Amino acid sequence: MVVGYGKSIREKVRTAVLKSKARYQCPKCSRMAVKRASSAIWQCIKCNARFASGTYEFK
Repeated sequence: MVVGYGKSIREKVRTAVLKSKARYQCPKCSRMAVKRASSAIWQCIKCNARFASGTYEFK
């Protein structure tokens, strides 16, 4: 993702993108399998459970 306007904005965008692409632990099956399905919707790949959480980070 290309963002202009300086270093601090690019760093904030980079951290948001990395957090949204990461996998998180599922509260239901305890596996590292939760991925972002859409904005603020997270889905476990293994047990197919869906969660509503943060937009860029599963909390």
